Amino acid sequence: MFVLALMLLMAPQAQDTLSASQVSSERYDSPAVRTVSSGQISAMPSATVTDVLRHTAGVQIRDYGGLGGLKTVNVRSLGSQHTGVFIDGVKVSNVQNGQVDLGRYSSEDLASVSVFNGQSSFLLQSASELASSSVVCLRTAFPDFGEPWSLDAKAEYGSFTSGSGYLSFRKRMSRKFYMKVTGDCRHTEGDYPFTYTNRSGADTTARRQNSDLTSFHLEPSLYMLSGNSALHLKGYWYHSDRGLPGPVIRRSGQYRSGDRQRDGNVFLQGNYRYVSGRFSMKVLGKYSYDRCNYLQDTAGNVAVRYLDLHYRQHEGYMSAAAAYRSGGFGLSLAWDNTVSSLDSDVPGLSGKFRWTSLLAVKARYVHEALSADVSLVYNHSEDTYIHDRLSPFLSLQYSPGNFRFLIFWKNSFRLPTFNELYYVAVPSANAAHNLRPETVDQFDFTASYSASAGPWSCGCRADLFYNITRDKIIWLPAANQFVWSAFNYGLVHGYGCTLSVDNGLSLRDFRLDVRLDYSCERSADMTDPQSPWYRGQIAYVPLHSVSAVLAAEYRGWALSTCFLYNSVRYRNSANTAANLMDPYYALDVMLSRKLLDFMKVSLSVTNVTDSQYEIISRYPMPGISYRIVLQVDI
Repeated sequence: MFVLALMLLMAPQAQDTLSASQVSSERYDSPAVRTVSSGQISAMPSATVTDVLRHTAGVQIRDYGGLGGLKTVNVRSLGSQHTGVFIDGVKVSNVQNGQVDLGRYSSEDLASVSVFNGQSSFLLQSASELASSSVVCLRTAFPDFGEPWSLDAKAEYGSFTSGSGYLSFRKRMSRKFYMKVTGDCRHTEGDYPFTYTNRSGADTTARRQNSDLTSFHLEPSLYMLSGNSALHLKGYWYHSDRGLPGPVIRRSGQYRSGDRQRDGNVFLQGNYRYVSGRFSMKVLGKYSYDRCNYLQDTAGNVAVRYLDLHYRQHEGYMSAAAAYRSGGFGLSLAWDNTVSSLDSDVPGLSGKFRWTSLLAVKARYVHEALSADVSLVYNHSEDTYIHDRLSPFLSLQYSPGNFRFLIFWKNSFRLPTFNELYYVAVPSANAAHNLRPETVDQFDFTASYSASAGPWSCGCRADLFYNITRDKIIWLPAANQFVWSAFNYGLVHGYGCTLSVDNGLSLRDFRLDVRLDYSCERSADMTDPQSPWYRGQIAYVPLHSVSAVLAAEYRGWALSTCFLYNSVRYRNSANTAANLMDPYYALDVMLSRKLLDFMKVSLSVTNVTDSQYEIISRYPMPGISYRIVLQVDI
């Protein structure tokens, strides 16, 4: 990448005359959306995608082991499989387990991170976006065609022998074409200390082992702007080698694991958009190849058997959407097709295949301060079984002055993953469970207010929600702890509220931003009225969550703090004292200084109070850690 950057810098510059171009972008005209801008992301002490989402009301992050562990996201406890993650409008998917590891995606090149419940009011959407129960949108930064070239570089070093490097080079090729190449590498030993209770009941300090991570990422992009058309082509390569430290078994003192996981991911995607007057359209396409090598080694735990398994996924995706507006009325059509396959060397299992076709129609009507949105998604899926489902959505919004009121209902579902269908205890190795899809009904009422006066701006939002999840898929151990069975045996009612407040003050040399988020959620297991745990809180859902982010800037200096608190949770729906997990809080602080117009150095301290806590039971999180960052923008 460095050699390529030098060659392009030394190349003669084309003497092009830049013509004006019209660029269209999504505008989420709905109070159900929370968007964090690139400026807010860079001001956070630990600006990863998961850290950004962690401080959003109603969003839960599951972190399996801190630095190198799997990190998944779900909104309002619907499950990570119900949360669609989209990068530049194209969905990130995993047909094997339905979970997206957000730990592999860098936040350095992001223009914004948006989270919305139910559905955005934007008319031109893919059928996959309309079908998702909730959506996380990651938007990469669009280049400035007025700049001949630019270069961003970042290097950091921190606790637990952690280091990373990032480089982004952007160059205008002609008046219509722009190229961008970004890449990063990361390494951490992850050997942080933690405290656990041993078999004698005494607190013992140990050091996390086999928690290292090494990863590489390269992402070239090509942009084209021509009149009313825009094209974005992106390539992506990712490789990682990580240790899986495993759970800490307190009574036996077992906290070592020799398990390892190697991941590789390559994809090529394109996004074409055309806007002309009342008509707009977009076409999306993607091909991806994922490989995963899971090694279960007996070196760290003699109680397990040796396994060396390989999984390979291929996926092709095509989407076309068109929208037309006339006065206050708008109509859109979208059609998505996805073909997925999974091969493995698991004994007795052959390759698996799935084809999914989504057809969606959406109508929007706006009259003065009142707007209404209606959509219907038809889902046809074929693998071992054939599934046909309809998913409706309805919302009404009233926006008098600075206020907005929104009410919506959405029905959605998610198909069982290949893990749930095949990689479980079944009568025959190639047989599949006839699992029914999980179905979710979401009800929401949102009220928001925004205003500004001179240097001061304020926005606040309150949500009341009620969710019903039917045919929830659960897992139970079968012959042993390695072989499990999956069943449709679950009914969950979730209800609660979220509150968010944003305040900003901007003076001549001073800028202050304060963001507060609060969530109160009750997710009750309504599966079996005869069970003693009937109406118990489902696993890992805190009743109360509080987040606060403060960022201040003054004459080149910047100070930011992030505070997070989660109340007590339970390991499962058996709400007993033995399954109770303690509440925890974490405080992060960052101080930065601009040395020159193009250089910035920052020092951040994560978990300042050195809190010992767990997000997932028996997976201790790191204590206090330090990080120094040098950033150059040319």
